Amino acid sequence: MTKSKTSIVYVTQSDFKREENQVFKEVCLLADGTRVADLFDFEFRNLNIKEALEIDLEVMVRAEVKKAYSQIRVPCIVEHAGLIFEGYEMYPGGLTKPMWDFLGGKFIDETRSAGRGATAKAVVAYCDGKDVKTFAGETKGKIAEKPRGDRAFYWDTVFVPDTSEVRAKGRTYAEIVGDPELGLKHKMAHLSQSSRALLQFLEYRRKNLPELWSQL
Repeated sequence: MTKSKTSIVYVTQSDFKREENQVFKEVCLLADGTRVADLFDFEFRNLNIKEALEIDLEVMVRAEVKKAYSQIRVPCIVEHAGLIFEGYEMYPGGLTKPMWDFLGGKFIDETRSAGRGATAKAVVAYCDGKDVKTFAGETKGKIAEKPRGDRAFYWDTVFVPDTSEVRAKGRTYAEIVGDPELGLKHKMAHLSQSSRALLQFLEYRRKNLPELWSQL
């Protein structure tokens, strides 16, 4: 008898995150080598939740997942990612998205970040109605001299991840995803801070929680 998959309720309004999650399930592996798609599935909920303006990504997602749970009343996750510039503890962190929304193509000039070392950080927050737990993933890199690439998923056009892969080296996330020999699969399997945070959560979910919420 085939064991049913565990369903994870993922609250997001982003089509980009949905697209990335589909690839994440197929190409990412849990600690024992099991493919994510073999054990887990994701049910997306499109909720209108006002984003908290917090520089601390963990504080931000904790607040949002509580709001999400209060609306749907089932265990769920919320995820946010941001950039942390070298020399700063958190900045711009949770403010990366609103800054990008406001500055757009002027982001690099206005933040004076061209060529600066940076960390892409994602935090997943899980709420079961009683507790909130968070899981973080990071990717080291730097800010490009100017936006490059066509995939307009916020700051993917300006973040250059550290990598030993020759074809991906020195290229922004957007350029990597746009390369047919690399694509979104390469980003999610080898570089994504979101993948790293989600894998931590799924390992926790697999080991520590009962199957009460396997079928939602």
